[in-house]
Amino acid sequence: MKILIDFFLVGGIIITGLILYLLFKTKSKDLPKKILIVFFLFLFFVAINTYASFHELKLLYLTTVLFDDNVIVFVGPLLYVYVKSLLNNKKGFIKKNLFHFVPVILNFLIITFPYFLSNFYTENSKYIDIINENADIIRISNNIYLIFYLLLSLSIYKSYKEVMKTNFSSFSENEFMWVKKMLIGSLLVISFDLILIVFEIIYPSSTFINSIDLTVIAMIIFIIYLGYYGVNQSKVLLPDFLIKEVESNTNNDQKINYLSSLSNVEIEQLKTKLKTLLIEEKPYLDENLTLNKLAKLLSTSDKKLSALLNQNMNTTFYDIINKYRVESVKEKIKSDKYNKITLLGIAYESGFKSKTSFNRIFKKETGLSPSEYKKSL
Repeated sequence: MKILIDFFLVGGIIITGLILYLLFKTKSKDLPKKILIVFFLFLFFVAINTYASFHELKLLYLTTVLFDDNVIVFVGPLLYVYVKSLLNNKKGFIKKNLFHFVPVILNFLIITFPYFLSNFYTENSKYIDIINENADIIRISNNIYLIFYLLLSLSIYKSYKEVMKTNFSSFSENEFMWVKKMLIGSLLVISFDLILIVFEIIYPSSTFINSIDLTVIAMIIFIIYLGYYGVNQSKVLLPDFLIKEVESNTNNDQKINYLSSLSNVEIEQLKTKLKTLLIEEKPYLDENLTLNKLAKLLSTSDKKLSALLNQNMNTTFYDIINKYRVESVKEKIKSDKYNKITLLGIAYESGFKSKTSFNRIFKKETGLSPSEYKKSL
């Protein structure tokens, strides 16, 4: 069992270090990416601290214990702020959200730091004895605190996902799904830890391994999966991440009817202008097309265009653009000019940004996969 734990700990340290390297390697250091670096940095030191504790390496243990003892309280608000920063990373954002970290500071001052200092003196301390006696209660409280923030982050994630679809034609399901996997994975790990604590309280003599070691192993498995998914599928760890141009007041905008200033005739004219633009100029071929870019081509505002699509045409920017892209793919498949080009090559020329989104959207629109559609011709 010791060899297995050692294997996971060393592997976790290496994988987390690799993820940090990939994050530092990227040219863009926008706010969400900086928060991710802090998140993985904490997990990196937790893995090192557990390794040091496991092998009784006192100096290494003492240099990393402050991260380990504070990680559960810190990670919850950090991930919450991370999710919020995806759509709102303007100046002053961190300052406005600093109050979420007040419990972290209190936990550090009241529990973590005094416990850290106790490693340097041999006399018994009643205060430290009280902390030790209530260690399980403190751990359970911290876990519940983290679970609360993770659930809060998931609720924000759901609302942001709809905003993404409204504003971006190349909304990457995989990249945004990475965020969901990170939140759910964190929720599973901390729930596992909570179950282990309760089990230890009920059956104190039946445990054959430290529950904290088991939790760290679960955390490392979770990190390995995040690293694999981030690099090989969502690529969230490699390119610039997600969003750069969505206004923070999008949710408030949806409550306002931006078509109220237009007459029915003007609305129909705007609708006709949109269809003509899509057919003749084919802006959907731009894989980075956004609602704002399309609105500028129509000489209107992004709010009016969004209202036209959602309220008048019963569709979204994401759906209508990808519908035209699918039609473009179908036309190219039928054309002899594209006989020597692969289906994926045709997809890229039609404005699609990834193989996964192309296959999913094409099947949704036609009921067939791209290869099945080609065979049917």
